[in-house]
Amino acid sequence: MKKIILFFSVISLSSFAQTITPQVINTAGGGGTVGSTGVETYYNIGEPITSTINNSSNTITQGFLQPDILGVLDLSITSLFQNESCLNQKDGLISLVLNTVPSSAIQLLYVWSPSSICPSQNCTSIDSLQPGLYSVTVIAMNSSNVAIDSVNFNYTVLASTEPCQIIVYNGFTPNGDGINDNWVIENIDNFPINSVSIFNRWGNKVWSTDNYNNNTNFWDGKHSNGSTLTSGTYFYVIDIGNGKAIKKGWVELTGK
Repeated sequence: MKKIILFFSVISLSSFAQTITPQVINTAGGGGTVGSTGVETYYNIGEPITSTINNSSNTITQGFLQPDILGVLDLSITSLFQNESCLNQKDGLISLVLNTVPSSAIQLLYVWSPSSICPSQNCTSIDSLQPGLYSVTVIAMNSSNVAIDSVNFNYTVLASTEPCQIIVYNGFTPNGDGINDNWVIENIDNFPINSVSIFNRWGNKVWSTDNYNNNTNFWDGKHSNGSTLTSGTYFYVIDIGNGKAIKKGWVELTGK
């Protein structure tokens, strides 16, 4: 009879643990003067990792950051902005709305870039901006002139490719005083292939032109034959020459 011999192998497992002492680690950061304020701020960058215990196959690390200013930092601001509304209008807007501010803050500085748009550093809103890159850092200062909190915003005001639509003013006073003597059609120069016609109350055409531009070609309240028209209500027809609907309306002429 054959005998079967069984062999059992027993492996003993043990748990090993290592203990390390907690440390505050800060191995990355920077600082310097904020804009032209003369205030120096220092800050941490990212989450640093520093090796504390290691062997040939394992590394135990630890790392965390702590603020270097004690207290509640609660500067909160909502930013609003708009791009250029139409071609070459240069009407971009950046506006900041204050929500909360640290209780120990006595002043807020608004450091804009480029600095030329607000050299006084107190502007909460900037308008009439041309397309481009802008940034603003809002700094909360305490009574010791120390920065206790700050927030930063970056913006790109985008340019529009759409021509600005014309705006027709419904009155002018061609009385020779140099004020409002000519009829202005705002943004008409964006549509150089235009035609403008003026009619009296009986439907008779009294004046017309092509390529109206407000500067060298405009209506000054006279008839096409050069005679002065009487004060009253006249009617216009404007074709801006881009295939869109013709614009019609009225204009009040007030002479001497």
